[in-house]
Amino acid sequence: MKKKSIPLEEISNLKTMSEQNMDYLEEFDLFERGGGNNTIRIDWFLGNTCDYSCTYCTPDNYDGSSPWPDLEVFKNFVNTATNYYNYRNKIVRWYLLGGELTLWRDFDKALEIINNAGTLNNTVSIQSNGSRTVRWWKKNAHLMSEILFSYHPEQADYKHLTKVVNALYLEGVHNLSVQVCFYPKLEELCFEAAEYFLENLKCGGRVGMKPLQKTLGTEETFVYEDHVKIRMQYIESLELKGGVDTISGEWVVNPFTGSGAYASNLSIDKKTPDIMYWVNTTTGKRVYADDNDLTHHRRNHWKGWDCNIGIEKINVESSGYLVSGSHCGEENSSFGHIIKPEFIKFPTQSTVCRWDWCPCGSDIATTKSKRHIR
Repeated sequence: MKKKSIPLEEISNLKTMSEQNMDYLEEFDLFERGGGNNTIRIDWFLGNTCDYSCTYCTPDNYDGSSPWPDLEVFKNFVNTATNYYNYRNKIVRWYLLGGELTLWRDFDKALEIINNAGTLNNTVSIQSNGSRTVRWWKKNAHLMSEILFSYHPEQADYKHLTKVVNALYLEGVHNLSVQVCFYPKLEELCFEAAEYFLENLKCGGRVGMKPLQKTLGTEETFVYEDHVKIRMQYIESLELKGGVDTISGEWVVNPFTGSGAYASNLSIDKKTPDIMYWVNTTTGKRVYADDNDLTHHRRNHWKGWDCNIGIEKINVESSGYLVSGSHCGEENSSFGHIIKPEFIKFPTQSTVCRWDWCPCGSDIATTKSKRHIR
């Protein structure tokens, strides 16, 4: 099929963001995954029971109204999806979401099911607030490939979270990350936590400083003053001490606090599927794209571009229905339900983005092109 270019006028109709940055859309025609396309990411919202109730979070993310799935239903869907994608030589990257997943009494059994499924080395990643005891995390460390911890300043203890992360690192879970949910009303506490993480975390990588929407999933974001954004971005540029043995960097002094940390641009070359790059396919120019940076600079919009949502990533909603994406999935019809996995019709075609901007990090981390992909 002949590739068709999409006119720039079609992708420039933005009305929901006040500080659009269109320069990258003019210069580049491809937004691609650094780790290739031999994986499928499955984001699964398992339930909404949580021990936190943050101001910037809606009750449907923590009030317990969506129960955890039946373990047998969980197993049947995991096996069906794994077999489907493994047969096509795709590794399944399971991303389990909540609520706070570690509160599910069968969570360890669910992790064992995923670890025992399929013929390829599938991975299991979770998001957590890290509130469970260090003992709990050490007991279940062997069942998880990757953990993204979110520090919520209203209710979390950043020193406890540091102990949890360090214990997991010593247990052999090295794909760990911590992001500070930056709530403007607790600005100094957020920076205090971030500085503590920089000084005390044993894992590698960087501390994420996550800009927040006033209500999750909506278009209105908190307003961050320029000096705050500069400080947030500076912290994100610093490597954690635990990563020094794997990167080449130099020790720099934080001008805001006087503390030191390693800074390096080499971490952007790690070949993981969610590392994204802007590409000009004519000149060959290739530029690393960080998802938080995209939000800071208002570059997270691809309206009119072809997107591999549904091919590189699918979502399982709390209802059990399957859709192509977290945010854009709302407008897409379901292609199946976990209750009847044998009837699921997994997507095979890219789709044209109809949204003014993309608020979801995992939706962002899928290949997008000005030209039709397939």
